Amino acid sequence: MGAATTHFLQQVTRAAAALLPAPLSPPLRAAQTELRRSLHLAFQLAATHDRAVVLEPCRAATEGRVSVHLPEGVHWGRPTAIPLPPSLADSGWRCGHPRPITVMPQRRASANVWFLHHGRQALCLRLDLSGSMELLRYRPLLGTWVSC
Repeated sequence: MGAATTHFLQQVTRAAAALLPAPLSPPLRAAQTELRRSLHLAFQLAATHDRAVVLEPCRAATEGRVSVHLPEGVHWGRPTAIPLPPSLADSGWRCGHPRPITVMPQRRASANVWFLHHGRQALCLRLDLSGSMELLRYRPLLGTWVSC
């Protein structure tokens, strides 16, 4: 199959995924809310106190650190049955363990990728150096990643 055909099929699959309703599981929806809340809090604290704040998974919050806690049944990492998002396929990113994210007062951040999953559904949080966040979800029936 040619590259143009493969690209076309990926576009059609993404369009179908965007049109077909499939709600996130309640635990994964709660995790999505927690990710956004924690990241917003980290940026707010960094700007207010004019110093770096570290966003970490699964740790107790301390001074200068914000902890992200997942609802019961939601796990860190990407199951091997779920492929990487196309934008990460050539990035060399393979690790399933989330690394801390450092947020700076100037709305900058250390880039990182976090995966979480609940059953066959998964979320991917991508944060770039400018502090811009992208949240993707995996649609198992269509086998593709779409924006949340």
